[in-house]
Amino acid sequence: MRNIRQELDKDLLNLPGLMFIGHNISLEASLPLKTHIHQDCLEIVVIIKGNECYYVENERFELSGGNVFISFVNQPHRSGNAAQGVCELIWFLINPSINENFLGLSNEVGQLIKKQILKIDTHVLKVDNESIFFLKKSFENFTNFEPGNRIYAQSLFISFLSKLLFLNSQSGRDDALIKKILPYIDENIYNIIKIEDICSVFNISLSGFKHKFKEYTGVTPRDYINSIKVLKAKELLKEGKSVTETAMRLSFNTSNYFSVVFRKYTSCSPSKFR
Repeated sequence: MRNIRQELDKDLLNLPGLMFIGHNISLEASLPLKTHIHQDCLEIVVIIKGNECYYVENERFELSGGNVFISFVNQPHRSGNAAQGVCELIWFLINPSINENFLGLSNEVGQLIKKQILKIDTHVLKVDNESIFFLKKSFENFTNFEPGNRIYAQSLFISFLSKLLFLNSQSGRDDALIKKILPYIDENIYNIIKIEDICSVFNISLSGFKHKFKEYTGVTPRDYINSIKVLKAKELLKEGKSVTETAMRLSFNTSNYFSVVFRKYTSCSPSKFR
């Protein structure tokens, strides 16, 4: 089984304004998404695990666990040119033009949520583990059509959405530090990158760094580094570099180890990809 996928449309959800919600677990790489729009809807994609890439016009967004990608109402967007990676995500569509009983809320609260949705001016936000828990439990309960479960699903969904819209900027994560570390990793991606060396450069404890990094990106530092190395490896392989040459260029100890890492993030061998 390549993917575990569940989808609920507006008729099953019966929650005004929420037009669709889906949960997908990709066990191996799948075909990229072509350019598309969602009529009258804003799409929110929550990356739970793994890595994804999306484009809005010519702007590229690299995403990992804990990232939220947002495409605005009627805005064309697509995934990267390469296959979509091994990941878990939940995505949903909201139609903010719905006025009556928006998301099952009172008029005052519904209008407040809608106003905040329409104020979003960035394509990428962050969520914490608690928010992801709310969203996953919400989806689980939406799939149970008992009235009590549906009410619970709605409350969890509103809790998730409220945290995303109102509390995102109040996160306790040390964003400034991690935002300095991410470019450092990118600049040194062709070298051997030791976690201890990063801690030394940025004067942070090993345990503190691992905690802050995973809280910010949703993945461990080593997972992030390897995923970026694999992205670079794809570029080199497309240019015609051999598997061994690519492995050495990216400072993997052996081509066998490189193949193991490459397969983990793409579900295919580098030779097959090439």
